[in-house]
Amino acid sequence: MAQVAAKSPATTADGFNARILWPDMIKTPDNKWVCTCKEIVDRLGTDPRVAGELKRRMEKCLMYFYVMKKQLKLFDHTYTAACILFFRYWFAFGLPPALTDCIHLSQALLVTACKTVENNRPIDVYVKGTCEFLLRDIPTSRGRQNIEKLRWELRDKLVAYEKQILCQMGFDLNLHNPKELIEEIFSGFFRYNRDFQMSEEFTKVFPKIIQDARNFIIQAGTQPVSLLCDGFTFTALSLVFCGLQYKKNLDPSFKFPKNFFTARFPFKVTAQLFVELLTDYRVLEENFFDLKSNKGGKLQVSLEEMKGLLDEDPPGDGVPVSDYSTYVYEDIKDGVVREELLKHIEVRVNELIERTIAQSETADKRAVDDLSSAGNPTKKQKK
Repeated sequence: MAQVAAKSPATTADGFNARILWPDMIKTPDNKWVCTCKEIVDRLGTDPRVAGELKRRMEKCLMYFYVMKKQLKLFDHTYTAACILFFRYWFAFGLPPALTDCIHLSQALLVTACKTVENNRPIDVYVKGTCEFLLRDIPTSRGRQNIEKLRWELRDKLVAYEKQILCQMGFDLNLHNPKELIEEIFSGFFRYNRDFQMSEEFTKVFPKIIQDARNFIIQAGTQPVSLLCDGFTFTALSLVFCGLQYKKNLDPSFKFPKNFFTARFPFKVTAQLFVELLTDYRVLEENFFDLKSNKGGKLQVSLEEMKGLLDEDPPGDGVPVSDYSTYVYEDIKDGVVREELLKHIEVRVNELIERTIAQSETADKRAVDDLSSAGNPTKKQKK
């Protein structure tokens, strides 16, 4: 069947449309990864002994992610991406019975997360860090004289598990990472083009809530909360929880502005939804990991408390819900922005230029000093 050439800037005079072969936007597979609290807890099984052993292996894998994040100096959103992939894989396919194989799997999940968020490292760096973790934190029959053999095994396992993960998950790397989403939704672009009409009082308070929400997302990533809700709901939940803590501890009169969440998040917002999510979060804490970062009783919130924090119109047929994207194309396609954003960008660019020049001058001075020292070595004096 002949294909009619679409009238677009990509269509040539001869009728060839390049976008048919290479579209403007490539859509990757996107599976459903949201489960009920009961489904997540039931995945542990009914045997307490088996469940306990499984949770110990899971906790060791999460510790591996944390250690590697520190050692490789990875971004926070890389760590949360690794945790999201880990819980998705565990829920869908389970974990290997041997702890060492779980670490092999976790290494591949970490590498996949690093590549997904463009925070990658050379393969030797992953292998070296994983080797040190295995020898230090996991009892093994290998002696330290077999380190080189272990490194080659880790490299081979990494390649095999990485391929296995991508195939099993159907190349679904749409993580909806809440740590990335919170930075995008409240970036400078939106702060100066969308949020400029917020009250001065709220504008002063909100940066603290944002920072607390970032910490909440990182800490909550160690429990399977990412299976309980999608990334946008997770991000909103972090703001709601931190807003509640601010209201309880610092300002009893605090309240989010009118339709704050409806205007920024692509789902129907209700007080009941957040109460249920916090309740489910507490159930997950009680059934999974006993960590210092657990929220415990703070997750127990009444519907009245939640209604006192939110000011959202009740969802109805007339309330539009955008698709799952932080940038609404129709709102930004004209390229028109407020003067405040342009000034903000100019200030940031000038700061970056000054910092780069200062670093360059420091490096040049250090190089000159090194050459001077090499040309005039100090003679050692006899004592």
